[in-house]
Amino acid sequence: MARIGNIIVKDEDISRIKLELITFFKENPGTVDSAENISVRLGRSKDEVEGALEQMSTHDICYKISSRPQPIFMYSPTAQILKRIAELAPDMDYSTQLELVNALLTRRKAT
Repeated sequence: MARIGNIIVKDEDISRIKLELITFFKENPGTVDSAENISVRLGRSKDEVEGALEQMSTHDICYKISSRPQPIFMYSPTAQILKRIAELAPDMDYSTQLELVNALLTRRKAT
């Protein structure tokens, strides 16, 4: 059994790739990237990473933004911050929103 946030997961319910992705996101909480780029960083195939990320996004472990040229994924706490910024400053362009999220995450680590 493993604990992921507030969720306890049975070993048979989670694959090795999902555990690698959870570890990756916890070690790199500011990551906002495509399945393809994440797969390169993990040394895994794009298809297996994308499939696992899709499943993880349905369980709110990570967040998927599908309105981009290709879907991008991020760790759920990062996504929640980005969503709040978008709600508070809807006219702010996307790259500025990401910079602000990164600044907030960096600040949070330093305290």
